[in-house]
Amino acid sequence: MKLVRPTQVVPGVYQLHVFGVRVTALFGKEGIVLVDAGWRCGLRWIAAGLRALDASLDDVRLIVLTHHHPDHAGGLAKLAEATSSKVAVHRREASIINGEEPYPNPYPNRLLAGVTRPFLPLFYGDPVRVDYSLEDGAALPVPEEVRVIHTPGHTPGAICLYAVSKKVIIVGDALQYRSGRLELPASSVTQDPGQARESLKKLISVDFDVISFSHFPPLRRDAREALARLIQRTSR
Repeated sequence: MKLVRPTQVVPGVYQLHVFGVRVTALFGKEGIVLVDAGWRCGLRWIAAGLRALDASLDDVRLIVLTHHHPDHAGGLAKLAEATSSKVAVHRREASIINGEEPYPNPYPNRLLAGVTRPFLPLFYGDPVRVDYSLEDGAALPVPEEVRVIHTPGHTPGAICLYAVSKKVIIVGDALQYRSGRLELPASSVTQDPGQARESLKKLISVDFDVISFSHFPPLRRDAREALARLIQRTSR
């Protein structure tokens, strides 16, 4: 395994590189909040990324999922066990994570869904108890103010997180950042593209300077202006 060193978003907020996915680590007074868990095989990448920041899995206090797709939730069971952390997810997807409902296929296209259906169990871990069932506008149970923004569309329970004092929004897959251009979420794995587009208007209402993504480097320059332009461009 070749370690890609963590990317600093702003001081105290880092992207851990986990086999093609970026898990965001928020360092706080009482420990670390991890946003997403990466793939089912991602635990060693997360552990290595934390070591590069002079931290460890023992410092993790909370794991928050932005949504249920396997590159975000597949590693949750192993990560929760290794850290003994509490787990938080939006209430719309809590029953999926705790095993009461089966994992939905991430592909809305029937052909792709049919082709991938036999392989999905390989990418998800065991069910995990959800300790915090999140609502829109709720604060995470940590000393630092981190607010939940429910942004349905990519999945019904997709959320973004707003780290207030850092002026950072952590958007999961609600946005893409390709070739220096902010874009809507990938339509091939977005359940309701229209709703996803509409949800972005909630993000523009908060005071942020930086966007942290799950698959792209952070956008630090004119991030709010870039989002405003995207909303205007795609609302036509």
